[in-house]
Amino acid sequence: MNGVGHRPRPFSGCALRAATCSLTDLENPMTEARRPEPAPGFAEHFTDPLYEDRGNELAPFGSDEGSDLLASWRDRSGELGPASTLATVLDCEPSQVAAYAGEMSGVDGIETAMFIASAAFVLLRLTGHLSDGDRRLALEALDFQIRILPEINSAVTEAPEVLLRQRDDLASWRNPV
Repeated sequence: MNGVGHRPRPFSGCALRAATCSLTDLENPMTEARRPEPAPGFAEHFTDPLYEDRGNELAPFGSDEGSDLLASWRDRSGELGPASTLATVLDCEPSQVAAYAGEMSGVDGIETAMFIASAAFVLLRLTGHLSDGDRRLALEALDFQIRILPEINSAVTEAPEVLLRQRDDLASWRNPV
């Protein structure tokens, strides 16, 4: 449940456009041929292979949240622009972003943190822009994951490198002028 009492809507691009999806899209919505080209600024700044990794749950587009968000905006990227926000990508009110799938605390906060970070990378990939406020919130979401994962999973003994890389890359990001 999110902060307004309902579950976040599913982000499958196929669910949003069921009439135009093929069976292949339903089985694997983010095949290489269907993955949207990144904005030039994104491609220049976010060069680590993790930004194309579809198998790592901690990579921006490897998690269900990130993959589904990217798939849902793939054919609607023209609706996004430099003024778009995390709320635009998540289809919620700006005041609801920070607690999109629930409060960002404890184990339950992981889902919200993943949605926020994924939405930021979707916005960056498709538009090459992210507001300072949205960048701060995405950095908080990444920091939350970095801090909480070793606490809730004994197999994780230190901060995952993939999350540290995302945080460092996002922290050094500057919108094109």
